[in-house]
Amino acid sequence: MTDRTKQPEIKEIDDIKLPSPKKDTLSNGIRTYCFENPNLDLIYLLLQFRTGTLHQTKKHVCQYAFQLLRESSRHYMPEEMEERLDFFGTNITTNIGLDKVQVMITIPKRNIGNILPDICDFLTNPAYRENSLQLYKERELKNLAYNEQKTDFLSWRLLWRELFGKSLPEIFKFSSPETINAVNIGDLATFQRAVCCAENMTLFFTGNVDNETERIIHDNFSRIPQGEKSAAPPVIQPWTEGRTIYQEMPGCLQSSIVLCVPMAGYNDPERSKFSVLSTIAGGYFGSRLMQKLRERQGFTYGVSAASAYFGSQSVFAISSDVNAKDTAAAVDSCFEELELLQKEPVPQKELATVKTYMTGLNLRSIDTSVNAMQKFAIYHHFGLDETEMERNIAEIKEVAADDIQDLAKKHFSYNKFNRIIVGENRE
Repeated sequence: MTDRTKQPEIKEIDDIKLPSPKKDTLSNGIRTYCFENPNLDLIYLLLQFRTGTLHQTKKHVCQYAFQLLRESSRHYMPEEMEERLDFFGTNITTNIGLDKVQVMITIPKRNIGNILPDICDFLTNPAYRENSLQLYKERELKNLAYNEQKTDFLSWRLLWRELFGKSLPEIFKFSSPETINAVNIGDLATFQRAVCCAENMTLFFTGNVDNETERIIHDNFSRIPQGEKSAAPPVIQPWTEGRTIYQEMPGCLQSSIVLCVPMAGYNDPERSKFSVLSTIAGGYFGSRLMQKLRERQGFTYGVSAASAYFGSQSVFAISSDVNAKDTAAAVDSCFEELELLQKEPVPQKELATVKTYMTGLNLRSIDTSVNAMQKFAIYHHFGLDETEMERNIAEIKEVAADDIQDLAKKHFSYNKFNRIIVGENRE
């Protein structure tokens, strides 16, 4: 019987490789990447578009245009299209980011020839309907009213406005009933025609893809029209460092804090090493910030530290919801830990634990062909290939305590961060 009072032996993970996909180019120029899995009779298609909220010219348009596609078939009313999707066991999810949009489509292999033509048709020739748009606006108005009572929503809204509000004032002004209702059918159609073209799309798929299934996929996506490639997303405007941006919400029990600083992009040579520093600081349950703010001080249920990458840059942010009365103390505690990382080398045992944790995360991220496809899609978005995983893991394993300390000195200075706080001022 297993003795659960003893920690299992920790073994070194070696030779983690992201599988190489089968690559092809359709007649219209769309690049395709197939991760074959003969044991998977569900076909997963991941459509990645070179667009996002940073590319839109009017607030909300990107979100509305993609979320309403499945209700915009030329040949079926929305309820009829939903019935067809259900009948053929098809699921569609959409993820809208700053500089990319991903549409994941899951179809049983036996049904792909029946439903994929319908999907490709509303992707390229949507008939947006006023009724669908109005219903979506009603949902968004309710979501906005709910979210505006949440301090975490408001803190991140302040962050994105600080980053892009000067360069993109139309897009990053605060959502309101007026901005929600200002979107019209013409806005959606114009945006969709500009971005849903072969030049802005990459196709990834996995499953039991035989010759006939591959032919159906290629034939349908070859009909995607050609157009113009979207421009690169705008860069962050000059950042005034060391500011505190405060929004008061009287009566709330918690405050949301975001400590943030712009940084280099995904292709920066220091990214892998910085990810180790970020994980030590606040990137996993045993992190320094989690141990201090949650376990020792009881200020919060959780705290995180991570980078959001987009275009050629990123923003690093430490975020947490803390007891309102402890807001100032929690901010001070965060910076105390960041300062400690600058002053003292990370102990070897702690560094080894984080390296093992991060290597394990990499292994789990490719444990199925669907996950491997999604990981590859991230690399591809930033101009990298499947060899990036090996390089990333090698750099994680090689990073030394001195490297971590040097990076902390370079990036974790108190004066570099802006401090965003939403809550009740109880000082």
